Amino acid sequence: MGLFDKVLGKESGTITLNKAEAFAAVGVAAVAVDGDISSEEIHRIVTDLVTLRAFRKHDLKDLSSTLNKVSGLMKKRGTGPVFEVVKTTLTKEEMQAAFFIAADLILADGVVEPEEKKFLEDLQSTLQLDDTTALKIVEVVSMKNSA
Repeated sequence: MGLFDKVLGKESGTITLNKAEAFAAVGVAAVAVDGDISSEEIHRIVTDLVTLRAFRKHDLKDLSSTLNKVSGLMKKRGTGPVFEVVKTTLTKEEMQAAFFIAADLILADGVVEPEEKKFLEDLQSTLQLDDTTALKIVEVVSMKNSA
């Protein structure tokens, strides 16, 4: 604990995420990587997330609350610690779906900035996806977004 943490506060303790929050964290991080989150990107996150089984019983208020929670967590604790929890919360198949969502959000505008490419590479590593699987996902997302 740093000298000023007692006064200024420092978020500590265990981070816990349910499956919906884990998927939301990946989506929020994907659109935030370029430093600008547009209303269109928020709409895309919602559109992508509501198709997942983890969100089938969520209404828009629940989804908004989930997005706010994970955004706040990542601001306070950083993406790295949050993604470590994502990795332990999701199954292997769910991690592939989370990577698909991130790739879909990043490739939606048809332009992949260097920081977005690095984000996908880092996410692939964090989620421990092999190159073949990650490449297939990016190829499918590219086809989907070019149509």
